[in-house]
Amino acid sequence: MNKKNRIPIPQHNKTKAFLQQEVNSECPFCENKDVGHFEIHHIDENPSNNDVTNLILLCPICHSKITKGDIKNESVIKVKQELKNKKSDIQFISLSIDSENCGWIAYENNPFAFQAIKLKSLFPIFNFTFINNSNKTILLTNISLSNKHLPIGLSGPYIPLPNILRPLIKYQTKLPADKKTVNTQLADEIEVPQGRAFKFQVEVFSEAMEAFSPPNKYALNFKFGFNNDNYIDIPMILLNSEEYYEKLKFIGLS
Repeated sequence: MNKKNRIPIPQHNKTKAFLQQEVNSECPFCENKDVGHFEIHHIDENPSNNDVTNLILLCPICHSKITKGDIKNESVIKVKQELKNKKSDIQFISLSIDSENCGWIAYENNPFAFQAIKLKSLFPIFNFTFINNSNKTILLTNISLSNKHLPIGLSGPYIPLPNILRPLIKYQTKLPADKKTVNTQLADEIEVPQGRAFKFQVEVFSEAMEAFSPPNKYALNFKFGFNNDNYIDIPMILLNSEEYYEKLKFIGLS
């Protein structure tokens, strides 16, 4: 297996200063504040990809935990996304599945991965929660959805069969074709006053409900448009798979 070439990070000190500001001089995994010893981690494990979106600053202990696999890459991606959204006036808070009204449940080890159980509708209904941290009212105006159909292969066992923030509205958007994107202009926009949290649902549909049933697997990327031009993205959502992959894994039988 060929190792990828390590390319020095351009303007290393400037980049590290930016990343330090991003994490507010605190390890995003353990709250260690000994920033003088912090290290830069390449999120995709490619040392030649020095884009700041692929870099995160963290303490040596947590860096080692990521290398050993004690901290999963899905968690690193999620933390990086949260750091990015904190810099925005509109912050993504949480994602869940409406299991009462659709036939999906979450995987145990990945909060952004869901599996179909065929007890109800196979059109997934997601609950998204954001907060408006700006000093003005905003409008949710667009939903952009990109899709990648993951290779179908061996998988794990299939499962048969305070104040409550309730969804304001349920939108519908069509599942795009493989490697395509659909952008839905919302007829019913959400008006969010400053400082308020808000929750809404998105149901993803297709002409055939069977498109969502196993063994079909998808990686979905949502972006939500506010005031028509300010798009906020969230971590990748996986359907019928606990992990993202480009190629089938070979599993030998003894």
